[in-house]
Amino acid sequence: MSQLIETRWTRYGNDRVYVRNQAGDEIGHIDLKEHKVVAKTPGYESSLEECLRRWTSESQSKTPHESPTEVTEGVAPSELPPSAPALTSPSLHPYPTPQPIPAPTDLADNVAGAAAWAERERVNSLAPALNLVARVLGVKTDERSWRVGAKGEEKIARELAKLGPGWHCLHAIEVGDRGSDIDHVGIGPPGVITINTKRHPRGKAWIGERMVMINGQKTDYLRNSRFEAERAAKLLSAACGRSIEVRAAIAFVDLDDFNVKQMPSDVHVTTRRRLLGWLRDLPRVVSDEQVEEIFAVARVSSTWSASPKAFAS
Repeated sequence: MSQLIETRWTRYGNDRVYVRNQAGDEIGHIDLKEHKVVAKTPGYESSLEECLRRWTSESQSKTPHESPTEVTEGVAPSELPPSAPALTSPSLHPYPTPQPIPAPTDLADNVAGAAAWAERERVNSLAPALNLVARVLGVKTDERSWRVGAKGEEKIARELAKLGPGWHCLHAIEVGDRGSDIDHVGIGPPGVITINTKRHPRGKAWIGERMVMINGQKTDYLRNSRFEAERAAKLLSAACGRSIEVRAAIAFVDLDDFNVKQMPSDVHVTTRRRLLGWLRDLPRVVSDEQVEEIFAVARVSSTWSASPKAFAS
């Protein structure tokens, strides 16, 4: 399994490990709750079975204090005075059951589109037959939306990989505890850039100072991208102990038409083919040492799990 990439995903009550090869192609996933393997690419079944055995074995080998089901808190029955009732019912327990705090993970291992693919799997599992029929007929569904979005993120990630030395890029960054995520964060000489990927096959985009329209329909892309960058700036500033500025960008994939009437002042809107040129042309604002410092903080998952608060200098 050394040549395969494993990404654990635990949202919405699921506990899965998604497996991809070095090219980023999905091999399949294992479901740790259902204890089953779901293969996407023929020939990798044995690797997925081994992955399931290994992850299951690691979970079972945890010591009691590592298992949330064996953690206890509150007053032990033996410590209660004789007149006090025994705490045999959860309703009588004076303290809530403690929730385990997950250990920080290295976000540099994240695979682009992992969160979108996982949500696509969840949505598809609710009605696989109907989604298959809709896919054959070309009907737009939630399953299609997540699948199209995931492929767009993978395409942008392949472009960002061409930036070369001096740059670091993180993907599928889960922010907070409400299911939000940032598609890509680039860290390089121009500082930090959050990149929101939008894939609209054969679509037509119109960009104005205060509005982005797709096929004549208004979107909330600018507002969401601004919020994403502002939140990232607050979290990174708090973690670094100094003010970190973050640019916002939107990268479109697979459009038929891209018409910029007026570029927004605080969100750069571009396409996959123009993205690298824009990033490379940005002026340097941080040193190589500062790039490494910011990346060292940004790659730790706990940096993004805190509530965003304004940085106080």
